[in-house]
Amino acid sequence: MSDRLGWEPIWNKPIIPKRFESFAAPGTTVVEWANALPVGIAILDVGCGVGRHCVYLGARGFRMAGTDISPSGVERSRAACAQRNIPLDAQVAPMIALPWPDNTFEGALSISTIHHELRANVAQAIREVARVLKPGGSFLVDFPCTDTLDYDRLRAEVAAGQQQEIEPNTFIDMRPDSEDIDGYLPHHFSDEADVRDLLSPFEIVRLWAALHPARPARGPGNVGKWVAWARKPTL
Repeated sequence: MSDRLGWEPIWNKPIIPKRFESFAAPGTTVVEWANALPVGIAILDVGCGVGRHCVYLGARGFRMAGTDISPSGVERSRAACAQRNIPLDAQVAPMIALPWPDNTFEGALSISTIHHELRANVAQAIREVARVLKPGGSFLVDFPCTDTLDYDRLRAEVAAGQQQEIEPNTFIDMRPDSEDIDGYLPHHFSDEADVRDLLSPFEIVRLWAALHPARPARGPGNVGKWVAWARKPTL
């Protein structure tokens, strides 16, 4: 595998960038979602990275599974949970082909992850989540929002020839000196209509743009993502 593909180049480094390595308590979105779930249910973390959400949710009594395309990420997740005596079923796999049978989990989440694909693969990954969830299962997921400074910056960089827009609203930064650590990965941005279409296998319980003003140094405008709570339809 090229050293410019996938998450392995990030997770296999001795020192992982701080914004990826944190085991701090998750943001309010994950906490509120977890508060609404029955304790002890089986939850899948799609794109588990180094195990932040597996550790948090496992410590709260949920039965955790995690998957990541990076073997190093999965090993780090297993080690983080083992150090805390948290059982974890962790598997190396792409999001578009989850290695669990149909109707395995009562809950799933994918935070800051599922958009790192071409749009067709984002849609396939969401269908896979629906497949492995039991009817009525809950899904928490977020998507980069087109109404943000980040999207405006990418549009400007595409116009300047500094970024590649490989399909509508999906960007890759292949500059060797890019400041974006994960810029070489696809970044698919969504508007509300796109999010609703991607989530068509689910019933959307709640969908909102979790936006807030950017730091003053970045100029006027918002940053943030679409956040969705969704439910697999019951039979």
